[in-house]
Amino acid sequence: MKRLLIYILLVPLSASITGQNVLGYKADRIERYIKKNHDDLVREAKSTNDYYKYLKYTDGPSGTSTVYFFLSDNDRCIRVKRMYVHSMKDEVREELDKLYSKEGEDTWSDRRRGKGTIIKLVNEEWYFTVTIEPELKE
Repeated sequence: MKRLLIYILLVPLSASITGQNVLGYKADRIERYIKKNHDDLVREAKSTNDYYKYLKYTDGPSGTSTVYFFLSDNDRCIRVKRMYVHSMKDEVREELDKLYSKEGEDTWSDRRRGKGTIIKLVNEEWYFTVTIEPELKE
């Protein structure tokens, strides 16, 4: 019961970052934003690889989501990818519907700040992802 109560309390907090468009933010600005607005997220500083430069955060012991902020060579955010447990899907869709313009099934756009951004929700077998990235010009 105690674990269920913690889960119920943390789920709304962890979903709220989905709507924040931090594309273009420098790494230190993302870190300040997370510390100020999402104390439920924990930085995974030891998570690295040879191909991508990123910041990784998890929601700690609740285990409902992980967020990656992919960075350019000059430490600017170029893509955000968040993975969630399936039980959060309705809540996340509702938040995306409120914050962005619906473009199609599981696709939204954000044209604030003068730049086009595409937001996509993709179902996987064990989780689903929300990706925020610049709109590609054709």
